[in-house]
Amino acid sequence: MRRIPLDDADWVEGGMPRQSYASPWVVASPKHAAIVRRQGRLEESFVQTVVDALETYLEPPHED
Repeated sequence: MRRIPLDDADWVEGGMPRQSYASPWVVASPKHAAIVRRQGRLEESFVQTVVDALETYLEPPHED
């Protein structure tokens, strides 16, 4: 499993006060009531990188 680091350049607006990572093997759908504050907005290219990595976890195993 490979976590994907978030760099300052990955944010269109907002950010994190310390180094953060995206974990493509974890898919979550938080309820609106669980969101305390917005952290910002990420570059589309970063989001696509995470989606591409996520898809590798969803692919069925290859049979030999």
